[in-house]
Amino acid sequence: MTEKASKSFGGALGEGYAKLFGRQWAAWVGGILLAVVNIMLFAYEKPWSSADGVRNWGDWAFNTLRLTDSTIIPPHLYSTSILNFGVIAGAFAAALLAGQFRIRGAPPFELLKGLVGGILMGIGAAMAFGCNIGGFFSSISALSMAGVAMMIGLMIGAYIGLRLLILEVNHIDTTSSYKSATSGKDKSSLWLKAQPIAGVLVLLAGLALAFVYDDFDYSTRGGFLLFGLALGIFMQRSRFCFVRAFREPFLTGDGEMTKAVILAVVISVIGFSILKWTDLRDWDAFVSSGFWFGSLVGGIIFGVGMSLSGGCATGCLWRAGEGQIKLWIALFAFAVSGSWFRAWLEESGWLMKLGEPVFLPDFVSWKMAIFLVIGLMSVWYLLVVWNEVKRKLVVAW
Repeated sequence: MTEKASKSFGGALGEGYAKLFGRQWAAWVGGILLAVVNIMLFAYEKPWSSADGVRNWGDWAFNTLRLTDSTIIPPHLYSTSILNFGVIAGAFAAALLAGQFRIRGAPPFELLKGLVGGILMGIGAAMAFGCNIGGFFSSISALSMAGVAMMIGLMIGAYIGLRLLILEVNHIDTTSSYKSATSGKDKSSLWLKAQPIAGVLVLLAGLALAFVYDDFDYSTRGGFLLFGLALGIFMQRSRFCFVRAFREPFLTGDGEMTKAVILAVVISVIGFSILKWTDLRDWDAFVSSGFWFGSLVGGIIFGVGMSLSGGCATGCLWRAGEGQIKLWIALFAFAVSGSWFRAWLEESGWLMKLGEPVFLPDFVSWKMAIFLVIGLMSVWYLLVVWNEVKRKLVVAW
């Protein structure tokens, strides 16, 4: 009897489970999956975004505390808010299924960096009309020039943020007196064995909640919750991180995550263009109004913030789902600062001065627009590979 034939049914199931949750997925797998989900979201109603959902939490908090009296959609009914909740829950479930969930503390100075980084991300996202997802990933996929401007801003911001981190390492001792607060329960074999069961229960609860939305005639909201669960699982398993994509080439020269983001953009822009070209979606859908000033400057501010906090908008969401306290603080600061600064931009009149929507096919043909964006991604890819070999862009410590 061959080894394959002698394998038990339970053993085969266990092997499949280990492939899914016993090891990290490749970054390029995460890139493909996230791009496909983004295209599906665009076909479903609107593409992937995150910042406006986080800002909705801040708006709701200010209203609840009676500091403002703005008209908003409650977070449990706002589509992007629900999508964000799904990302947190999906990452939580994936971490449990992999036996990786922990309440992870951080030194006080790291928590402060999370707070400051979150504030900067909120301000940057308000200026750029979106974060690294809505302002860059989905925007450039929609052939919006604002996405290109924010991409450049994120690169500059990540570089500045890295310089600040180097100054911290060289001149500030932030961890010498810190002791991890991880409890003994987290390390027990019983807790580790119970985590996969808890993960399944979390997913079942998410599915049940989607049916509840459907029962109350909010079927679309239930769909966003399911999309969020999938995004959270995919990001947690692949450790997909836009901060790494923009910062790592300057930090270590490694371009693995950058290549994954490039792949995701190429797939997504093709999918978005098909949906628009066939009139399944409006041509001007998700063409941001931030070109060029808002997207560029907002991208720089956001890039610095995500470098300090250690997570972008979605990175904060899925890492918070893993139990990282620093990222919960960053999310809180993101929500509050984003809500406040967006209100200030509207009241001051600056919101209308940040830029205008620029749809690339309005100036060149559809084929040329797609070619230009894919060409830009190809140049980025070649630069990353060159830097992996030559390490010319790596910052000296």
